[in-house]
Amino acid sequence: MPPPAIFEVLADAEQAPPRCVLEEEYGAALLLSADRIAVNFVSTIDGVVSYGLGSGDSAAVGGGVPADRLLMAMLRAVAGVIVVGVGTVRVAGKHQWTPATLAPHRADDLSALRVAAGLPVTPAPLLAVSGSKDSLPDVAAVTTPQTPFGVLTPAPPQRRVDIATILEAARALGGGGPILCEGGPHLFGSLLADPDPNPTPLDLFLTVAPQLAGRGTGRLSLVEGVALPPFARAGRLRSVRRAGEHLLLRYAVDAAP
Repeated sequence: MPPPAIFEVLADAEQAPPRCVLEEEYGAALLLSADRIAVNFVSTIDGVVSYGLGSGDSAAVGGGVPADRLLMAMLRAVAGVIVVGVGTVRVAGKHQWTPATLAPHRADDLSALRVAAGLPVTPAPLLAVSGSKDSLPDVAAVTTPQTPFGVLTPAPPQRRVDIATILEAARALGGGGPILCEGGPHLFGSLLADPDPNPTPLDLFLTVAPQLAGRGTGRLSLVEGVALPPFARAGRLRSVRRAGEHLLLRYAVDAAP
């Protein structure tokens, strides 16, 4: 008797057929567009994405379920470049931003997915976005990186890097391939608050874990640092997958009409 499928597909607007074993398990080709920014988070039911626990934070929020870890790994495999805030790098400890770090037992399949996506065999480079007072932390992704590493800092007297500069640097580092943002919530807030009248559209991959967190010191929500007008960035539900009591959602987030 075959093992149960890791992803139960409840709905999916994506029609492209799978190109490799992992996409067969996922139930469709996992396509990212170079004209959009893919964003990946795991949150509680009430929208908490961080307990402030350091390197184990994502597992604490999401429960470390195999489906969420594998989807994160797959997104890294089909990304041209991964963008994170320096704050996210700071809590990473020994973590490396490679697909195999999240699913080492599927390393060969993840490499095959990357090849199927037409990307270089080497893992996607990592771009860390720094605030004006941020310094690079002494963590493995910085001191002994397993991927090409770049850092982007604001030019004085600015306090943050503008979105246009982030996108330009990411596309240059990733050779024009798809951009994957893995947070944190302040960087995601900056992407959503892009002042451009035609902001870059986003694809939000959001795993919802079946727990409630409440609010307290150090707990962060999905979007931090901005207060958007109602429906300023509206989401269209593109796919729904289930893994036990976890929901894996994909939204297309575009500017309001």
